Amino acid sequence: MSTALPSPPASPNPKGGSLRRNTLSVFGAVAMCMAFMGPATSVAFNTPPAAAGAGYALPLAIVLAMVASLLVANTIAAFARKLPAAGFAYTYNSHGFGKSGGFLSGWLLLLTYGMVGPMLFAALGGYSHDFLDDRFDIRVPWQVMSLAFAAVVWGVNSLGVSSSARTALIFLVLEVGVLLGLAGVILGDGGDSGLSVAPFNPAESIDGFSGLGTGMLWGILMFIGFESVATLGEEARGAKRSIPLALFTAVAVIGTFYVLMAYSTSIGFGSAHGSDLAGDAAPLTTLVDRYWGVTWILALTVIVSQFANVVSGSNAAVRVLFSMGREGVLPRFLGRTNERHVPQSAITAYLGFSLVFALALGSGFGGDLGPLGVYGFAGTVLGLGMVIVYILMSIAVIRFYLREHRGEFALLRHGILPGATVLLMLLPIYGQLWPVPEHPNNLVPYVIVGWMVLGAAYLVWAHRSRPEVLAAMGRVFENEPGADAADTTGATDASTGASGAASTGVVSVPTGRT
Repeated sequence: MSTALPSPPASPNPKGGSLRRNTLSVFGAVAMCMAFMGPATSVAFNTPPAAAGAGYALPLAIVLAMVASLLVANTIAAFARKLPAAGFAYTYNSHGFGKSGGFLSGWLLLLTYGMVGPMLFAALGGYSHDFLDDRFDIRVPWQVMSLAFAAVVWGVNSLGVSSSARTALIFLVLEVGVLLGLAGVILGDGGDSGLSVAPFNPAESIDGFSGLGTGMLWGILMFIGFESVATLGEEARGAKRSIPLALFTAVAVIGTFYVLMAYSTSIGFGSAHGSDLAGDAAPLTTLVDRYWGVTWILALTVIVSQFANVVSGSNAAVRVLFSMGREGVLPRFLGRTNERHVPQSAITAYLGFSLVFALALGSGFGGDLGPLGVYGFAGTVLGLGMVIVYILMSIAVIRFYLREHRGEFALLRHGILPGATVLLMLLPIYGQLWPVPEHPNNLVPYVIVGWMVLGAAYLVWAHRSRPEVLAAMGRVFENEPGADAADTTGATDASTGASGAASTGVVSVPTGRT
C-alpha cells in the first residue's frame, strides 16, 4: 500500500526554505513514528531492566507506561491542532513559554534527537558485524558496516519523506511480524504454566509497587519516538487533523503490541519462574531458543528494527535542524531545501555528525566504548532528554491555551491531563538518576546541564547581538486556506497572514523565507 499520493512536480527552489506540502498521509505518518519507536529493539533491550523490577507483573508495568504515553500524546495533539510545524517542541514551547523558553526547549531537543543517529549507527554496525561473524564467519569491521548503513539511509531520506515512510513501513512490518509469530507460538503452547491474568496483578511484582515503577520507567522509554510525528506537521496532509490522529494511533497500536509481548514473555517463563525472568539478561533470546530452537532470527530482526528506527529517527532530527536553520538560530544553509523541497543540507550534516560521533566514541575517543557502549550512552542522553522535553511541553500547553486560546481551554484536556503527565514523568527521571549508573552513563546529567548552560550563553548573546533571530522563534509556516487538498508551496501574502494571525492566534508568513 502506498503511504502517500503522488505530488505535483515542484518548481525549482534551490534556495527555498519550504518542505513539500501534503505529501504524507496519516498512514505514512503513523508508520514513521512507529518505526522510530523501534518495536523489536525496544522489546529486546528494555524488557530485561523492566522485568528486573516488575518480574511476572511485567505486562502491568507496560500498561502503566502506555497510559503515561497517551497522556503525552494528548499534550502534543493539543499543540499540533494549532501549530502544524516542523519545529515540534521548539515551536510549541515558543508559544507556551515565550521566545527564550522556546529556544531552550529546542536547544535540548537538538541534543536529544542528535543522539538518535550515533546511537543507532553504532548499534547497526555492531550487530551486523556480529551477525556476519557468527552466521557466515565473515569479519567486517563494525565501523565499515556503520558507514554502509549511513550511506543507505542518506539515499533513502534524500528521496523525500514519502520514500522514508514506505521504507520504514516495510521494515516495521517485518520486525513486528517476527515477534508476533513468537508470541503466537508461546501463547498457543500455553507458555510454561498455562494462560493466566496473574501478570496483571500488582502482587506479582518482584519489588512491589517500587518494582512496577521500575518496569514503568523502562516501558516509557520503549515509547520514545512516537512524538516525532509532530515534526512532520508541514508535510502531512491535513496536519491539524492527521497529526493528532497519527499520535494516538501509533501509541495505541504499538502499545498493544508491547503489552502482548510483555504478557507472552511472562507466560513463557511462567509464574513459578518469575525470579528467573527478573534475573535473565536476555529473556527474549531465552524464549526464542526455547520455543523456536534458533537465535539468529532474533539478531536479524533487531537489525531490521534498528534500520527502520534510524530512517524515521533521522528524519525527525533533520526537521528540527531544518526548522532552527530556517529561522536563523543555526546556520541558515541547514534551513534550505533543494528543487524537490527536501532539506538535503540538513540530512547530509546530520548523518555526517552521527557517523563522526559514533565512530569516534566507539573506536577510542572517550575510552573505546565500542558500538554497544555508544548505544547505551547516547540512548541514555536521548531518554532523559526526551522525558524533560515531555515535561516542558506539558507545562507549556497549559500556558498556551490560557494565554492564546482561553475560549477553547478545557480543564481536563488542557489542565488536569498535562498536570498528571508532569507528575508521571518525574518517575523515569528519578529512575535514570538513582541509583547512579555506571560510567559513562553517570556523566549524562552533566552532559545535559553543560549543554543547557551553553544554550543559555548563546541565548544571552542572541538577545544582545541578533534580536531578529529571537523574533523569528516559533514561527509557524502554514498553507493557504484550503491547501490541505493540494500540494502548494506558497503561503498567504502579508495581508492574508496578518488577518490569519488575528483570527487564529498563529502567525502566517511566506514559506519560502529563510
